Parts: sequence; structure tokens; C-alpha cells
Amino acid sequence: MFTKKGDAAVLDKLRGAPAPYDELGERLHTIIRESAPSLEPIVRWGLPFYVKDGQDVCYIKPDKEYLAFGFGEVVNPAHEDGAHMHPVAWTITSLDDATEARIRALVQKAAS
Repeated sequence: MFTKKGDAAVLDKLRGAPAPYDELGERLHTIIRESAPSLEPIVRWGLPFYVKDGQDVCYIKPDKEYLAFGFGEVVNPAHEDGAHMHPVAWTITSLDDATEARIRALVQKAAS
């Protein structure tokens, strides 16, 4: 597990994704950083992670056909009481205002 820390390391990794997911990854990074500035961006296992107090909060996994965006299972902000399934990751192919707002709310909840 090699770790590179900081925005530059994460952005470098995201910019390596094929178009249009390179730009989508950069936008998602910005949303995460604006929503939870206390999260530390790192690259570990070849993936951008955002951590707090050494604990994984969320991550971005670039692919050639989408970005996967997910949360650590311990801090899953999408957990719903009474539900039998709890999402921990989503595939993202584009971002609109509603999706960005949902991501912001989930990141803020997970980072709190």
C-alpha cells in the first residue's frame, strides 16, 4: 500500500482517466473538497481516497465507462434504518445539479 497525499496527487490520478471521466473526476474531487474541507485527499492502492482521522470516508474509482464513487462501510451516510440493503457505491456517468447536491449532502453527513 503506497500512499501519496494531497490534492495534486489525487488530481493527477483522476486526470489519468479517459475522457470525459477525467473532467468528471476533477469535478467530483472539487465537490468533495468543498463539502468537507477537513477530509485529507490521498492516493492509496491506485485510488483517490478522502480520509478523516485515518479512517476512509469516501473514494473515487475511475473506469473507462464511468466513475465509481463510494463510502467506507463504517461511515456510510446512505444507511437507512429498517432497510435490508444499504448502498455504499454508485456509478457516475454525468453530474447534474440534483446529483451534485445529493453527493454534497452525503459527503457532509459522512464527514461529520
